[in-house]
Amino acid sequence: MALEERMYHALIVSRSENFKKEIGSLLTVERFRKDYADSASEARRKLLERSFDFVIISAPLTDEFGSRLGVDISGTPGSIAVLFVTSDVYEEIVHKASPHGVFIIKTPASRSVVIRSMDLLISARERLRAVEKKAGKAQSKIEEIRVVNKAKWFLIDNENMGENEAHKYIEKVAMDAGITKKQAAQMIIEKYS
Repeated sequence: MALEERMYHALIVSRSENFKKEIGSLLTVERFRKDYADSASEARRKLLERSFDFVIISAPLTDEFGSRLGVDISGTPGSIAVLFVTSDVYEEIVHKASPHGVFIIKTPASRSVVIRSMDLLISARERLRAVEKKAGKAQSKIEEIRVVNKAKWFLIDNENMGENEAHKYIEKVAMDAGITKKQAAQMIIEKYS
């Protein structure tokens, strides 16, 4: 498998223009598309409009501290929440937010620490992407089985076929028509519905 450069989408949430500028400068245009928000409510609106690989939050925000936003983001598929907090609240926030999947970085943090952290977070995002892909395939297979089973029951009830015979019939319809078993099953379901 060839190594590919992937483009990541990052939302930087902070009331500080300086933080947005500093973090934005570390996220190179070759690897990141960046968007910005000043508050948790603005970030939530942007998250409804599109998905982000990373949501980078500098606490506190204007309308909440930021840990609740991080936890909410970690509960949704596909996004990694990163929360920057000051050293005086770091231990408390780590104990509250880390168990929910929020990555916590103590400030002040040097540029090199932030860059190394982002490299690690990119690795975590890719692992998450692989898990999401496997889960999607499994969900698709489960849906196919559900539809095929429903079609088999229609054939058993309406054509007096046995289960094996109904299954073979669906496979034959799919092969003859050059379609998937799920598509063949959907045609059978529509015929008898």
